[in-house]
Amino acid sequence: MPLAWPAYAKAPALTANEAVVRELYRVAEAKSLDADKFVSLFRDDGYFLDVSSGQRWAGKQVREPVIGLIKAYPDMHRELLKFYSTADNVVVVELKLQGTHRGDLPLPDGVLSATNKKFDVSCCDVWHLKDGKVKSFHCYTNLVAVLKADRPLAGA
Repeated sequence: MPLAWPAYAKAPALTANEAVVRELYRVAEAKSLDADKFVSLFRDDGYFLDVSSGQRWAGKQVREPVIGLIKAYPDMHRELLKFYSTADNVVVVELKLQGTHRGDLPLPDGVLSATNKKFDVSCCDVWHLKDGKVKSFHCYTNLVAVLKADRPLAGA
């Protein structure tokens, strides 16, 4: 659930960079992913780094992890909690990732088959922008918590 502002308080104005990042989340959340639109918001030399797994996608490949997540978690939702915008073109977002593992999830060491387990984990995304487009996107996900939700604990 997005942050709600009290009726008497004026919501802060969005920076241009924050507007780009919010558009990326909107595109990723759409029922029908427009992968070309997602890619178009990145610079040609822009990249996406999943810090927890070490996987990195550059250029048009930035569509791959988003498509992969939709296939593995068709009900994937990003609960945007807090945005921080800096003067040096950085936007940091605190969020929660939520969904149900209903499809295969490609990982660096192989594929994790669907478990039908739900997850709700904290995440922090760091976006570096230049000239209105994403130069780099570093996703700091609690991968251990996601995989714990997907795999039964030993002895459980």
